[in-house]
Amino acid sequence: MVQSSKHTFEPMFTKTGATVPSASNRRKVLTDDDVAAAHAAGFSEGQQAELVKVERATSEALRAIANMMQMMLGRLNAEAQSLRHDATEVALAAARSVAHAALDTYGADRVEAIVTSAVAHLRDTPRLVVRVSPELAETIEERLIGCAREAGFTGEIAVRPDPHAQSGDCTLDWGDGRIVHDRAGALAAIETSAQNWLASADAEGLSLDITQS
Repeated sequence: MVQSSKHTFEPMFTKTGATVPSASNRRKVLTDDDVAAAHAAGFSEGQQAELVKVERATSEALRAIANMMQMMLGRLNAEAQSLRHDATEVALAAARSVAHAALDTYGADRVEAIVTSAVAHLRDTPRLVVRVSPELAETIEERLIGCAREAGFTGEIAVRPDPHAQSGDCTLDWGDGRIVHDRAGALAAIETSAQNWLASADAEGLSLDITQS
């Protein structure tokens, strides 16, 4: 009959003598709470990592949208500027046409208004020479004398034809000074006003810096 003997575990020995196994060498037994805490920690870390990814993707998408809008606004500004220039040219062409037609039709009325305004400041002038287009010179003298008398002018009114003048043009001479009103000047004033408006509109433009906070 084989006899068995109880096995005994001897202490571990090193060069310095017997040692007792440390806690770090022992297998740790995890409880349910430990497992739950580890699971929660891992889930939280994974969730934070996903949030970082989502925020990064959102930031990149917004940056791409801003760049696209920047390009679109740049094109819109260029198109708006082109439209303003085209509209101004059309408006100027219309204004020139209307001005020519008005001066051709109401040239006498314009000359009368100019003389009436001038003689109000020239009441003590002894003689005023009014130069107008040849077709107006034949018919407007009595009309101008009448409006000058109504304005208080007592001096002499002399109307002279100017072969270079167009209907509505008027030059006033009184020895010490001269006033010139011509069609070219009227059209130039209209064009200057339009160009000033256009320059102001172009300077304002559209705000394109949408990416700056």
